[in-house]
Parts: sequence; C-alpha cells; structure tokens
Amino acid sequence: MRKIWLLGVIFAVLASCTANSNSDASADDKAGEKKTANASNEFKPLDLEKDWKENPFTVFKGQGLLLAVGDKDNSNAMTIGWGALGNVWSKLGPNTVTVYVAEARYTYEFMEKYDYFTVMAFDKEDAPILGYMGTHSGRDGDKAAHLGLHTLYTDNGTPYYQEAKWVLECKILYRAPFLKEGMSQEVKDFYENFDAGIHHMYIGNVVGAWIKE
Repeated sequence: MRKIWLLGVIFAVLASCTANSNSDASADDKAGEKKTANASNEFKPLDLEKDWKENPFTVFKGQGLLLAVGDKDNSNAMTIGWGALGNVWSKLGPNTVTVYVAEARYTYEFMEKYDYFTVMAFDKEDAPILGYMGTHSGRDGDKAAHLGLHTLYTDNGTPYYQEAKWVLECKILYRAPFLKEGMSQEVKDFYENFDAGIHHMYIGNVVGAWIKE
C-alpha cells in the first residue's frame, strides 16, 4: 500500500509540473504575439493638414527635436532647438520645415551633401537621448548605436529612429548661410561669442509624415 501511495504522489507532482509548463509556454506565446503586433504597427501616416497637433511656436523648445540626415551607409543626427514650420513656394508643396545648422557641426557636412532630412520628436522620458545627441559629436563615433537606437529608412533612404514619436521627412528646397550684412547688431554680438560659426538655413518641403499608433 505504501508503494501505491508513493506512486500516486509522484504522478500528481508530474501532472502539476506539466500544467505549469504549458501555462508558462502559453504566456510566452502571448507575449511574443503582442511584441510582434507592436513592432509591425508602430508608425502610421500623419495628415499635417488635418491631424497636426503641435504648436509651431513651442515645438522646437524644451528638450528639442532631433535632426537626422544621410543614407544607409553613413548618417548622423543632432539635437536642434531652432526651427520653423510654415509654407513657402507653396506650389512646390504645401508645408515646409526650416532648420538651422552651424558650420562647425558634423551634421553640417551631411546637410550640404544630401537632399533629404528628417525631424523627429521623442517622449519626455526619452530626454536623455536628446541630451546625448546634443552634447556629443558624430565625428567621435556612432551616436545612435551608442544609445541603442534602431535606425529605419524612408523610401528616399533618409534615416530616422524607431524610438521617435513622430517623424517629418523633408526635401531641401533652399540652403544658404546667414549673411552678416543682414544681421542686426544683437545678432552680430551673438556670433561674436559663438564658437561653432555662422548658421546655415535649410528650408525643406515635407514629403512624408508619420506618427506612432
């Protein structure tokens, strides 16, 4: 009788372990399904005329936005706190983004070489991303790789990051440096104490816009 009792206990333990194993596997499967669903449905097209919610006077302020430019072989990004949203040469496209990059910045070399760039925003909890991008140079290493960002590319080959909450892709319509002869004295004084050189202006026609689901 004692042997029969022991066999019953063993079978009960084995049955319990099997049930727990199946339950854990089911939970893992569900987690995997959820992760796949999120990854495949991250961004959706954004209609700037109907669904744009950002204030053009404040969108560049605070923690800033990220400017990215380049291609699949070589790219760079930097944090920007200057910019403008609006429209110009409207027959070429209804919406424009203007960004400003100083001559000493590594990104300047890319902006002079490529015809497209992206501007993107991040959630407040991702402020360290913008902090790092704004205080380190791409000349010293791949900043996106250091931060663990996942680089994606538009149909035009323009880089942006999966971790962003919205992205605007722009085609450059006009690029030019600020001219000292057109500056007020206050602006001249600013550049007297600015080590990165004169800023260059880049007006881009928005050719793509995406926002997180």
